[in-house]
Amino acid sequence: MSDITTIARPYAKAIFEIALASKQLAAWSNILTILSQAISLPETVQFITNPLATEQEHLELLLSLLEPLKVPVDTKLQRKFITVLAENKRLLLIPGICTQYDLLRAEQEKTLIVSVSTYSELSKTQEQRLIERLTERLQRQVSLEISIDKSLLGGALIKAGDLVIDGSVLGQLLKLASSLAA
Repeated sequence: MSDITTIARPYAKAIFEIALASKQLAAWSNILTILSQAISLPETVQFITNPLATEQEHLELLLSLLEPLKVPVDTKLQRKFITVLAENKRLLLIPGICTQYDLLRAEQEKTLIVSVSTYSELSKTQEQRLIERLTERLQRQVSLEISIDKSLLGGALIKAGDLVIDGSVLGQLLKLASSLAA
C-alpha cells in the first residue's frame, strides 16, 4: 500500500498544482473520481493489463468516459495526463492518485471528512451540532461520513485524521475494565 501511495503522490501533486493554478480543483476531482471508478472495475483492469491492448486504446477508453461529463478542463490536459500514465504503465494507480489528490485538495480548502460510527442514526439536529463543534475544534470545514455500528452498544466513535474520540458505551466499558484491572 505504501508503495502505491509513494508512486501516486507525485502524479497527484502535479495535477493538484495544475488544478490550483487554473482554479479547477473540483473539476479535476470529478475527473479523477470517474477515472478511479472505471479503473476499479475488473473489466477495465483486465483490458489495461492485456498485452494486446495499446496505450492508444487505453487512452481512448478513458477519454470516452470523460467526454459525456463536459468537465470544464482543457481536453488536451486530460489527454496529456492519461497519456503520461499510460506511457509509464501507471494507469492502475489512478485510484491512489485520486486519494492523494483529494487529501491535497482538502488541505488546501481547509476541509476534513470525519468518520462517525454510531449505535443508532443521528437526527439532523445532532448531525448539525456535531459538525459545528468539530469545525470549531479542528479549525476546518467538516463533513461527516456516518455509519451504524451496533457493537458500540451506544454513543459514537469519531475519527478525524489522527484524532479519535471514543464516546461509545463499549469504549467506556473497556476503559473502566482497564482501570479496574490496574
